[in-house]
Parts: sequence; C-alpha cells; structure tokens
Amino acid sequence: MKRSRLPYAMAFALPFIICVVICIANGVYPFGNNCILHMDMYHQYCPFFTEFLEKLQNGGSMQYSWNLGLGSDFVSLYAYYLASPLNLLLLLCPKSYVIELMTLLILGKIAASGLAFFIFLEYHYRMIGKDNNLHWNQVAPALVFSTAYALSGFVAAYSWDIMWMDCIALFPLIMVGLERLVQEKKPGLYFVTLALSIFSNYYISIMICIFLLFYFALLFVQNKGKRMGAFLRFSWYSLLAGASSAVLLLPEIAILGSSGSAEDSFPEKMEWYFNILAELGRGATTASAYTGNDHWPNLYAGAFSLVLVWIYVLNRRISWKEKVPRMLMLAFFLVSFANNQLDYIWHGFHFPQALPGRQSFLYIFVILSMGFATVRKWKGTRLWHILTATVVALLLLLAGGMYGPKEVTEPFSLIITALFLCVYGIIMLLLKLTEEKKLRRMLQTFVFGIVIAELAINMAVTGLGVTSRVAYMDKQEAYRQLLAMAQEDNDKTGNTFYRVEDTGRKTKNDDSLYGYPSATIFSSLMNLDVSHLFQCMYMEGGKNFYCYNGATPLPSAMLSVRYMLSANQMEEGPLRTLVGSSNGNYLYRNNYWLPMGIMMDEEAIASWKAEDVDRIRSLNSFATALGAEGEMLYPATVAMEEQAGNTTIDIAEDGYYYADYVTCDSDTLTVSRSDGWTKQYSKTTHRYLIELGECKAGTEIHITNMNAENISFRVYQMNFNALDEAYATMGRQTMELTDMTDRRIEGEIQVSEAGRLILPVPADQGWELYVDGRKTQINPFFDALIAVHLEEGNHTIRLQYTTPGLKIGAAVSAGALGLFALSMLLCGIWKKKGGRDGKKTD
Repeated sequence: MKRSRLPYAMAFALPFIICVVICIANGVYPFGNNCILHMDMYHQYCPFFTEFLEKLQNGGSMQYSWNLGLGSDFVSLYAYYLASPLNLLLLLCPKSYVIELMTLLILGKIAASGLAFFIFLEYHYRMIGKDNNLHWNQVAPALVFSTAYALSGFVAAYSWDIMWMDCIALFPLIMVGLERLVQEKKPGLYFVTLALSIFSNYYISIMICIFLLFYFALLFVQNKGKRMGAFLRFSWYSLLAGASSAVLLLPEIAILGSSGSAEDSFPEKMEWYFNILAELGRGATTASAYTGNDHWPNLYAGAFSLVLVWIYVLNRRISWKEKVPRMLMLAFFLVSFANNQLDYIWHGFHFPQALPGRQSFLYIFVILSMGFATVRKWKGTRLWHILTATVVALLLLLAGGMYGPKEVTEPFSLIITALFLCVYGIIMLLLKLTEEKKLRRMLQTFVFGIVIAELAINMAVTGLGVTSRVAYMDKQEAYRQLLAMAQEDNDKTGNTFYRVEDTGRKTKNDDSLYGYPSATIFSSLMNLDVSHLFQCMYMEGGKNFYCYNGATPLPSAMLSVRYMLSANQMEEGPLRTLVGSSNGNYLYRNNYWLPMGIMMDEEAIASWKAEDVDRIRSLNSFATALGAEGEMLYPATVAMEEQAGNTTIDIAEDGYYYADYVTCDSDTLTVSRSDGWTKQYSKTTHRYLIELGECKAGTEIHITNMNAENISFRVYQMNFNALDEAYATMGRQTMELTDMTDRRIEGEIQVSEAGRLILPVPADQGWELYVDGRKTQINPFFDALIAVHLEEGNHTIRLQYTTPGLKIGAAVSAGALGLFALSMLLCGIWKKKGGRDGKKTD
C-alpha cells in the first residue's frame, strides 16, 4: 500500500502557515511596508546577499571583493554567511527583492525544520504501522512536537540568522542518519546531511558534532551488535563529512586567524553566569527572545514539554536505561548555559558576541524527544504522575521567576505559562479518567488546538520582528544616481580607483548594499589589525568592525576616500566640494584625497607614536611624522556648559572644529549648530572623533543625547597649515594605477626618495606582491595595510590575490567525496557478495 504523504505535508505546512499569518499581521511586504530584517540580518546579511547577487548575476571574482570595507576575502565570507545551496536562487532574484527572497528562505527553513523533526519521530519511534501507513493517533502528537521544534524559542530568537537555519532543519535528519548508520549499517543519509550541514554553516555544525559524540556514545552502549564496526563507521563517515567541506573550512580557518575571533582563549578560571534554577524561566511561554550579552538561553519548547518531561521520568514503561542518559543530557545542557568554560567549548572554542546559548536547539530537540516518548508510552502514565509532574513544573517555573531577573523572564510570561500548565494538567487528567472514545477524541482534538495556538502565540509575540522596508530601501535610487555622478566626476581626472563613504550610513555594510568600495565594514571576518589602526587614527574600530566615523583629512586621503554621500546640504566647506544631488541626498568630493599607493619615509613611520589611548596625540604624531609644523589639532578656546543630556559649546573664533570625549554611555549623539547645520552620530559608545564642522565666531553648538547623560567634551581646532604640510608630503610620491580587477592590482611609481609604498588594502593572507616582476615579501604598515620598501627609481607593482587554503581545501574536498563514493561502492559489493553467499549456504 502506498503511504500517504499528507502527514509530511502537514508537518511542513503547519509552521509555514503560522509564520505567514504572523508576517501578514505584522504588515510584511507585500501585505504592508515592513520586512523581517532584524539585527545582523539588517546590518550584515542583506548587504552580503546583495553583493553575492551582484557577483552571481554580473560576474566578478568569488575570491575577493572591494565592496567589503577596504577589501575582503569573499570565500571565507561565503563560508560564514552565504554557503547555503538555497542561496543560489539569487540568480533568479531581482536586486530590489533580495529581502523578499530572504524572507521566503527563512519561512521555508522554519517549515522544513518541522518536517525534518516529524521524520525523525517517525523513524526513531517506528510510527509506521503494519499496513505501511501512518495513523492519526500517532500523527497528531507528532505534528504537535514537530511544530514545537520549528517554532521553538531558539527559532523565535534566531530565525533571522538565516545561515543557521539550514543546520536546524538538517539536524533531525542527521540524527536519523546516525541511527541508520549504527543500527542498519547504512551511512548514506548520515554523510550527506552532516556534510551539507557543515558546508552550509560550519559554526552551528560544530555544536551538532559535539552533540553527535554524546549521542553516538549512547547508541554505542545500547547497540547489541558489533560495536567496533559501529565505531569505525561513525568515525570514518564523520571524518569524510567534515573533509568534504575543506574547500570552505581551510580558507575560513586562515582568515579567522587575523580576525577578532583569534583573540579568544580558554578561560582559566571557572565562572557561573547565573543560578541554574533562574534559567528554567527561559522556557516560559512569551518570554522575550534574549539576544544580549548576559548569556541567557532561549529554551522555549512549549509549556506542555515542561510537564511531559517529568511524566517521562515517572513513567515505568520507559526504561531507566533510556531515561538516565537523556536526563543527564538535559542537566548537562543547563549547566553548560550557565558555565563559562563549557559555554566556550560549545561555541566552537570562542565566546560569542551577544546571541547567547546558540546550542539551545539541541536542548529543545532532547526535551521534545522525551516528551513524545511520554505520549507514546501514555498507558504507563498514572494520575499521580500527572499531578506530580504539573506541581513540579509549576514549582520550577516559580523558582525560575524568583531567581531570574524580571527583565529577562517577565512575570506576565510566567503567569501565562502557569495557566497553560494547569490547562494541560487538567486535560491529561481527563484523558486518563475518560473511557468513552468519542469524548477522548474530542479532548485530544481540543488539546491539539490549544498547543498549536500556544506555539503560534509565542512565535507571534517573540519572533519574526519587523522593521520598515520603506526606510531600508528609500535611498536605493538616489544613491544609484549619485554613484553614477561620482564615476563621471572621477573619470574627468583619469583616476581608476576611489572609495565612497556616507555621513549617515544605514549599516556598516552600505558598500555591499549599494555597490561601492568604502572604508567601513561589520563582519566577524574583518582584519583586526586594520581596526587597531583605525582606532590609533581616532576612527571607529572594534572586535568585528572598523568604520570611517571620526576620520580626519589625513587618514581619509590615505585610504583613498574621494566622495561622501550625505543627506545634509550644508557639508560644503574647506574639506568638501558639492558635486551633485538627487532626491534630497548629496554627493561631495573630498578636497583631501590621494590615489591608491603613497610613499612614506621609513624614519617617519618609525617616529609615529601610534596609540589608542590618547588618540589626539596619536593623530598629531602622525602629522608631525609627515613634516607638519605644530599640532594639526590643537585645543580650542571655547565656553562650555554641561547639563543633563545637553552640552553647549560657544565658539570664540572662525575655524574647523572637532570634539573629543573620554566616555559616553549614550549610543547616539546629535550635534546641532546655531547656523542650522546638524548631524547625528551613531554608536558613539565606540568612541571616535566627533566632527563639529566649519564654525564662525559666535556659533553656538549643542551636543545632545537621549540618556540625560552629562558628557564632558574637549574641543579641538584644525591647523590647516600643519594639515597641508603633512598632506603635501603624503602626495609627493604616489602610484599610478595601470590595471585593477577583483584579485589584481597593477601600477607604476617613480620614487625620488626611498621609503615605503603603502597601499590602503588590508595585509591579508593570500596577497602576493611582485616588484619589477620579482616576488617580494610584504612589509605591512603597522601590521594592517600592504606595504613594501622601495629604493629610488622607476618601479612596477603587481599584487595578486588567491584565497589562502582554497586549492588545498578543494583537493581535500574532492578526495573526501571520492572516498565516500568508493566506500559506498565497496559496501554495495560486500552486501551483494554476502547475499550470494547466504543463498549458497541455504
């Protein structure tokens, strides 16, 4: 008899329909003007998807991109953010609908997670009857648990992390594959799903692989067959699955070595983030999704699971051999969420920047599997089991509320969960007491509806948050026109390369979003040494970002930033010249700009006292090293009044001014001048130099913040004589760019005074430098930018980029796939041979 596909379709459709309804209610385009861009999906993934679309549709190297900060390896970025095979659908997607494709992919992956968990339950619990079909009395609870997995607290909190969701959907299938590998000696599904998971996102796959070690140990103990054979199969096919993704893993490892992630080390001292009882409240219905830095996990798996897990413990029809390891596993997870050393290991020997408890989907998988086992063994449940489990669940919920902070687990969510627990307890008692089939069926249908409603409510309240699509897309056409103006203006001078920046950027990856080279990036893979250099020049820098914010004319010229995009029509002055405008947005040309490649004297480099503590002194030292007489930025004579949320500065003389501050807890500062000029500075907690602009004597400046914070500023005035002297030195010897592609830079330079040629390109692994046709070692400028010493004379320069580890990784991946194919062929031959031998024996 042909098996019905309806249950599988329902497992996919239930979470999909719920999510679609939530999106419609939230006004997600085309049902409104919103979109589900959230956190890093807003700031990173959409820009990176857009850059990937450009490469797929219009060509360009898949190894390097100039639209990622100062330049960045693209293979490692692809491995970290874009490796899902489903992303190839960008080939068919118009650029203006990238957000909608991402939305559909997220909803599809959520739905696929439900289907995959349903398949796991069907296989693991042998749900198919003797008639080779699935029956409603088993399908209905399986649909409940599969939907709970798809709409769990992890998914509500992190579904916008689009690259993680492939692994969440694949994980239940990996578990099916592992059981088939051990119990049936069939490795195919295990290899394919694990390899695909590692390829799609190696980071979440690290957690999956750690879990697989524990689960295999459990199967190893329970397996009554040949344990050594199971161990060898598990080891061999796990190794092949990992090796098959070496084409991405080896480049990723190489690039991560120079990123902020490389700074993490194993914590020597054990610490506890919070009381373990406190984290139990994180399983409450409608508890807000937590994505902060205080390590709280998202544990919601349905209020019903909190009762069923204790009935599981009490149910005598479930053996203790099955109970003990799974209860220990749950306890180990709870300890891991709260312990810094275990947290470090689970997150791939790395402390995450916010988004804590990223392995919580594994905890949810285990607790839901235990809950379904309870339903399957319902006949072993007694009335006192239900009463005891309900009371214990309520007490633990109360403990979670008592020990946990109210802003993390809201009292209202605890009350809602307690009500659901009581409802489920009552219904379970009625199911045990009722013998009439019709009434029992009505109760089962009722509880099915209640559970699905609970899961939907929680997802609606805690997941799929929205922001304005209109606001995110509003500059697309204007910037397209302004960037065309920049290209036309630049072509007049014959220069081939320039960078563009934005005074009011939407994200730190606007270069990828709009398609231009810049000096700003937010990525876990960015070169940390570049960030340190930016900080020494009083620009914005951090562990996973560097930004043009705070740039003064010298570093701006050095980085070849020629044009500025702005919504401010009052930016023209000694630093910038207006080029054109479009729909309320303006294009300015920086008056201090240099082409790619400047010479700097070795003694000048050695004399620069770069530091990130006194950054004004660092900037002045840089100018002095370049021959400036006097301080480039000197303390200004101003009158200042500090009030809560507002600092007033009165300018005494004409000049160009900047403001420096030591500490600031406000994330946004707004500068307003009495002449009508205004500018808002974001992420000011990162500390960078604030530009006050060109001011006349008598100008009154207000620097305001929304935190009612008293902030003390030190005001500096630009010494244009010193600036011009340093700028002239930088521009005395520059390289003429003769050719440039995504992976190659070629140029010529006439050196009249020996020194170091500095190119505004990160000194990443993968670059090979040739001077006059000879391969030459790169001597980085402050470990950050590509540089090389040149003697007097005419020189040709060629730089060629190849992603580090790509060739070796491709060879390893090809070898792993070949060995898998050979292993499967030999297994097939062995089985056929065993079958023939068996017939002869008979």
